[in-house]
Parts: sequence; structure tokens; C-alpha cells
Amino acid sequence: MPPATKKSTPKASHRLSVSLTEEQHKELLEIAEKNKVSVAWVIREAIERLLRDEQPLFHVGQVR
Repeated sequence: MPPATKKSTPKASHRLSVSLTEEQHKELLEIAEKNKVSVAWVIREAIERLLRDEQPLFHVGQVR
């Protein structure tokens, strides 16, 4: 039998590492505390909003 392969599911996650300024981190903490959510949730939500935006920051897939 072939070895089991890991299939990607919609809920599969990928871990990223980013560096933030002190001010960015402070603001994220304040937003998270105010909304009673984690900083990770705030960041994921911000990314979702960016990806849904009709005017993408970087025109992915478009030829210049």
C-alpha cells in the first residue's frame, strides 16, 4: 500500500512569522482586548478583508 498522503482541506492552516513595530503590536493588542478576541484572530480577520477587497493591494494574476 502507498504511504498515506496528507490532503489539504479548507481548514488546513499554515504558520507564518512576521515582525511588527512596537506601535503595530500595541494597536493589535488594543483591538483584540476591546473585542475580546485573540491577536491572531484580529490578524486573520484583517487578512480575510484584504483578500476580499475589490481593489487588491498587489494585482495578483494581472499582467502589467
